Amino acid sequence: MNNSATSAGTALQLEGIDFSYATSSDGTNGQLYEGFSLCIEPGSIVAIMGASGSGKSTLGRIMAGVLTPQKGSVRRSPDFTQPSDIVYVDQHPMNDVFPWQTVLENVRYPLEKLKWDGPRRRERICYLMTLFRLGALANAYPAHLSGGELQRLALSRCLSWRPKLVILDEPFSALDGKVKAEITSALHELALKDRTTMVLITHNVSDALALGMRCVVIANRPVRIISDLEFLNGFPRDNSSPDYDAMHQALISGIRDGLV
Repeated sequence: MNNSATSAGTALQLEGIDFSYATSSDGTNGQLYEGFSLCIEPGSIVAIMGASGSGKSTLGRIMAGVLTPQKGSVRRSPDFTQPSDIVYVDQHPMNDVFPWQTVLENVRYPLEKLKWDGPRRRERICYLMTLFRLGALANAYPAHLSGGELQRLALSRCLSWRPKLVILDEPFSALDGKVKAEITSALHELALKDRTTMVLITHNVSDALALGMRCVVIANRPVRIISDLEFLNGFPRDNSSPDYDAMHQALISGIRDGLV
C-alpha cells in the first residue's frame, strides 16, 4: 500500500481502498470497503456519518493509520512530518487518558514528552483548562469525573500538542445537549486557532450539523458514499433558524436519495 504524501492543498486522500475482515464461520463475506476513495481538505471539519455498523470507525482508523487496508493508497499531507501530527480520539474517553494521573497531569504529560518549553507549555495548559472548563477539576482523577468531564479531559489531552489532523470517533454519543454544545464550541475555537483539520465520526444528524463544514454519508457493503454535502453556514449554528432547517433538510434528502 502506498503511504506517500498528497499533492499540495490536501490533508488526506484515500484512493481505491479495499478493506475486509476475515470471512465468518457462517460464510458471510467480510468485505467492508472496495475501491473506496475520499479526499479531506486542510482546515476543514468533515463529518463522516452512517448507521451503527456501517464501517465509520473502521474508516477513521484507516485514516489515522491504526488499520492498514489490503489495497489502495492512504496519502497524507507533506506537512504531516511527525507521528504526533495525526491523532485518533477513541469513542471511549477513558482509553485516551491515564487513570493514574490527575486532570492537570493528563493535559501536561504529552507536552512534556514532546519537550515543549516551560512558558509555552504553561500557556497552552492554562488555555485548554479554561476552554474545556477543567480548572476546578485539576487535581481530580479520571475515575471521579462525570461523562462530560471525562470527555472534555480526553479532548484536552489529545489536542494539547496541536495535532494537524484530529479524528474524533463518536465524541458526543453519551453526552446531553448542553455538554455537547459546550464541547462543540470549544472544538470550533481550537480548529480555528490551531488551523486543525478535523474528521467527526458520527451516526447523529444533529452532531454532524453542529460541527461539520462538510458531511459525507456512507452506507451499504461494500461501503460507498451516498451523499456529500458542503455547509457554508457559520458557527455557532442556531437549530431554530431557517438556515439550519435548510441544512437539515438537505442532509436528510441526501441520505434518502442515496438509499433509494
